[in-house]
Amino acid sequence: MARLLHCADLEARPMKNRNRAMLPGLVVAVALLLSTWPVAAHHEMVAQFSKNSPITLRGRVTKVEWVNPHGWIYLDIKGADGRVGTWAVETGSPFKMTKRGLKPADFQYGTEVIIGAFAARDGSRKAAGMVVTFVARETASGEPEASFTLGR
Repeated sequence: MARLLHCADLEARPMKNRNRAMLPGLVVAVALLLSTWPVAAHHEMVAQFSKNSPITLRGRVTKVEWVNPHGWIYLDIKGADGRVGTWAVETGSPFKMTKRGLKPADFQYGTEVIIGAFAARDGSRKAAGMVVTFVARETASGEPEASFTLGR
């Protein structure tokens, strides 16, 4: 049966035994610290993007980063003034997007898409993507499904 070590117990033991006595506590502390890391990473979405600012982006794919922990889709979007600006849309992980039926080949350069997302809190041209619709698939008959969840 385990017993609690008191300071007097540690002082009475040689240094080597003291380090051994502290090892289980150190292992537990490190495990607890590391277990909170994935949770903190997912809270960042709420910190960066506003769920009170839903937006719809319609544009053409210029680049895709199919990387962990979150992918990115870059779109060229024509603004109301006629100027084109590039938006970066964060997606879920490649694993989750693949599980929902998406693959990197779906996002060819120039593919027109509509993305439902939440805008960045800082006003930059970034968004947290939730749903993507492939415009050409939506209008063509016999094409695969047109809309997908972006793995969140």
